[in-house]
Amino acid sequence: MARFVTAGTFHFRPKAPKKGPGSHEAVVKELAARLDTLRGRGLDLLVTCETIESYGQRIEHAESFDAPGPYLECYRSFARAEGCTVAGSVKLKENGRVYNSIAYVGPQGEFLGAYHKVNTTVYEVADGLAPGSGPVVVETPAGRLGGVICFDLNFEAIRKGYETLRPDILTFASAYHGGLMQPFWAYACRSFFVSSLPMEGAGVLDPCGLPVTLTNNYIDAVTARINLDRAMVHLDYNHEKFADIRARYGNGVRIEVPPHIGVAVLYADGECLSATEIVKEFKLELLDEYFERSLTTNEKARK
Repeated sequence: MARFVTAGTFHFRPKAPKKGPGSHEAVVKELAARLDTLRGRGLDLLVTCETIESYGQRIEHAESFDAPGPYLECYRSFARAEGCTVAGSVKLKENGRVYNSIAYVGPQGEFLGAYHKVNTTVYEVADGLAPGSGPVVVETPAGRLGGVICFDLNFEAIRKGYETLRPDILTFASAYHGGLMQPFWAYACRSFFVSSLPMEGAGVLDPCGLPVTLTNNYIDAVTARINLDRAMVHLDYNHEKFADIRARYGNGVRIEVPPHIGVAVLYADGECLSATEIVKEFKLELLDEYFERSLTTNEKARK
């Protein structure tokens, strides 16, 4: 059955100097003003930018869930007012160490969990930030969310972890774009990918890595309504069944077939059946099942 989520994101490049005198308070004010422009959009999820943490906080400004400061309180206020989940960039203190983190705040202002940047830069370690230990998926009202921060996007090990964990949405708080790595991560992890950046090109990618909506030189904040009830299949042995599926379920099902990669995403947009149930009814073979069968077939053929 349909699991629609409205996800939002925005550009954020603070005017305050990075970690300069007064930046802590100035970035909080800029952030609060920026969030005010996103009110009333019916958001279920808001992802924020790493520049909030990197410009506005030094190590001594780190906050914790037990002792929230102005940044966490800003996220809590927005989450409560809008009834949404916030993936908020913040320096977070935990067990005596300070991390570059994404804090997940629920619609009641509750702290749902956190992801700590695994692949901190050499500069960050020199500043005293600790690296996180691995990928994290947090259960939220906006779906199963995985965290990715900036430099992480360059490293295979953490991506492989998310390929196993299969979050609904990867939330990417970054000071750099990531280029081709953004769609590659979305496709490899079979996940939606929501990025918040200091430059244009922030937005929402679908599980094939294709843009659903992106910020540009005219639009610095975007929202997209996405359906988390999905299944990815290869076209081999499946595509001939698509007409029958559409005939049976009409507008209750949507099958997106992007160019060039031989894959389709089936969305259960109605209220009757889930994507998993439609897959079973029509005996579709999931994308990863097909790849595994191909590997097994080839291994047997070699012997």
